[in-house]
Amino acid sequence: MQQKAPPIQWLPVFEAAARNLNFKKAAVELCVSPPAVSQQIKVLEEYLGLTLFDRSSRKLRLTSAGEFYYQTTRDIIKRHNTSYREFERKFCHPTLQISSPIFIAQELLIPNYARFKDYAPEVELRITTGNEYVNFDDEPADAALRFGKGDWPELATRFVSGVDVKLLCSEDYLTQHGLSRDQLMSKEEIENQVVISLYDDLRDWRGSFGDFNPKQKIVCDSYFSAIRSAEEGLGVVVGLLPMVNQRIRDGKLLPLSTMPL
Repeated sequence: MQQKAPPIQWLPVFEAAARNLNFKKAAVELCVSPPAVSQQIKVLEEYLGLTLFDRSSRKLRLTSAGEFYYQTTRDIIKRHNTSYREFERKFCHPTLQISSPIFIAQELLIPNYARFKDYAPEVELRITTGNEYVNFDDEPADAALRFGKGDWPELATRFVSGVDVKLLCSEDYLTQHGLSRDQLMSKEEIENQVVISLYDDLRDWRGSFGDFNPKQKIVCDSYFSAIRSAEEGLGVVVGLLPMVNQRIRDGKLLPLSTMPL
């Protein structure tokens, strides 16, 4: 084995071959011929004095040395790609990419897009939607908005806004069910309403009411669908402020007066 590390330009070929476990697929990915990949791997193995691939069967496999070296090479390539994306966004095409739940994006971020352009006209704002945990090492997002306490490990977090919970319905629903928005409703009275939830087990309601058994429920597949169902007069929904503030100001939804939630 050589005392110096192998030339760094050999690493992308090995990483692609090891990841695909197929020289032909690696060749297509790298825009070279399969023999070129095979020859490069052979040169690398001769340099290291070790066999990196087990070629004894039809299916290519990594040896223990190949597996170890692949982990190192993969991290190097991954870090290089991530750093280049950061370099490009900072110096070539300044961008800020934010991941956000779709309802927050629609109700808060997109309506304020023009204000951001006034604040930072040279930066392109990109908004992607999702609720899952963001792996900033593998994904192009620069920041993410998520519900939670902010105690996620190895992440720098900043409190943006508190969330206030209100029960909401449309004016049509109030009229159809003989209710008044000023009527102070108890838990039992709310259980007599049609409730709209994201979950079959009503966990978004049980967080406020504990054991909760409404006479009728509508389960939606997204918060946007739940809010739209309430706007159409189908039932009562748990509203999260400030996300629905504009809909309340526009009169599309009305807050009910309830016992403290």
